Amino acid sequence: MPTIDAETAELATTRPGEPAPASASLVGRTIGDFAIEGVIGGGSFGTVYRGRQLGLDRPVAIKVPTYEIAADPVQARRFAREARAAARIVHPGVVAIYAVGELDDGRPYLAMQLIDGAPLDRILDDGPVPALRALRIARDVASALSETHAAGVIHRDLKPSNVMWRRDRNGDDRIALVDFGIAVGQPGGADASRLTVHGLIGTPHYMSPELAQGEQVDARADLYSLGCLLFELTTATTPFDGSGFEVLLAQIGHPVPRASERHPAVPPAVDRLIEQLMRKRRDERPASADAVVALLDAAIAEVTEAADRRSSRRIARRTTRPPGGSGATGSSPGRPGRRLWIAAAALAALALSGAGFAGYRLHGTARTARLSEPEPVEAAPGRPVSAAGVPLRPIVRDDGELIVRALVPEAIRAGVSVLAHLEIKTKLGGPFNASQVVVTIADPDGHASAQTAVMHGDEAGHYMFRHTFARPGRHIVRIFPSDTEAMSTFELDVEA
Repeated sequence: MPTIDAETAELATTRPGEPAPASASLVGRTIGDFAIEGVIGGGSFGTVYRGRQLGLDRPVAIKVPTYEIAADPVQARRFAREARAAARIVHPGVVAIYAVGELDDGRPYLAMQLIDGAPLDRILDDGPVPALRALRIARDVASALSETHAAGVIHRDLKPSNVMWRRDRNGDDRIALVDFGIAVGQPGGADASRLTVHGLIGTPHYMSPELAQGEQVDARADLYSLGCLLFELTTATTPFDGSGFEVLLAQIGHPVPRASERHPAVPPAVDRLIEQLMRKRRDERPASADAVVALLDAAIAEVTEAADRRSSRRIARRTTRPPGGSGATGSSPGRPGRRLWIAAAALAALALSGAGFAGYRLHGTARTARLSEPEPVEAAPGRPVSAAGVPLRPIVRDDGELIVRALVPEAIRAGVSVLAHLEIKTKLGGPFNASQVVVTIADPDGHASAQTAVMHGDEAGHYMFRHTFARPGRHIVRIFPSDTEAMSTFELDVEA
């Protein structure tokens, strides 16, 4: 399976008393213009310190990687990328970068705005957020993304833990985007290259289908993630749940559930907006964060107007209710019916959400599912054929970590079921036994489906999958063996 980057937004939390990592010896030292006062948090990537900029007497967060990270060229580029990406953006909803520098031991450091707040998912401690409030928060995020994208930066890991939230003195919600460690430039820019040669970086529950398939992404990947975030705000659940692999499969090929199916209080305007943001094909999503801001303004107006109408009806009922009548006691005939309707809606929502989960949950793994079809054979040296005598074409991909050899029919026709054989070896040539092998297939229009390959008999490292190509044209097949960062891609031309 592709590696999933799990770095949290350490700089986000300002809660004191968290355990200090081994590198906490920096506390009490002065680095450049910054005095380090304490530890905010830490993880496998490094430590985030609370400090103070002496010249301006302002609080700062100082991010310092571990020695291992600093010595890794890929991770060092990632650290520098975060500084460059965030420094380009000037917006109250984006963490501000103050300085970069180097410690005496050669490690870099990044000094930035100290965000006083908590990760956005903390707002869900009391359950789903009311629709109007959720839309306003999403608008603030979309506004920050608008400025981010205008600076030529794609965040790529938008999720609640990377959005800091607090209430200001007036009780209004305030947000700030943090952790630009895996951000990239817009396609075609100098910083548009992937951070890793193989695998995926991101968080499955908020990952766009194109990112889940290892494709180059543009700003619309962040808009998909914003749809996931809005879904979670209004329902207190993520659109898809399960293991990382199950969620990736769902993001690629399963319909997005309606938020109102999970929480009946979600209004139609929110359902429509989430559906637009989370369309599988990026060309069908809103074109930009600016367009999303306009859509959010329209949704906010619609929800506000509906709330005003409900309030007016309630006032009218109170002012026209006859004194001493049945309505004055709160036992009007309409109330039990309404309660029954709400209960029925809640049960229906539970049933629908359960059905959606069952629809994409995988039953078994590649280790338990097996096919007993005979192995292909070689009718002549270098000329493999299937057990039924169908000529097969070998396709070999070697990414330096794994060697994947696929055997597919030489001629593939639309509408005809195809059985493909996979042999996966380590870079040393031994069989690679994956706990699961996911295959995604994108048609010429970019529509993607996903499935798991199953083990072939008792042969170690041998797998098979069956697929019917619905239409002619060039299809892109991607192989994701679990327990590794490797991903193999090849193209198949399908005839009419």
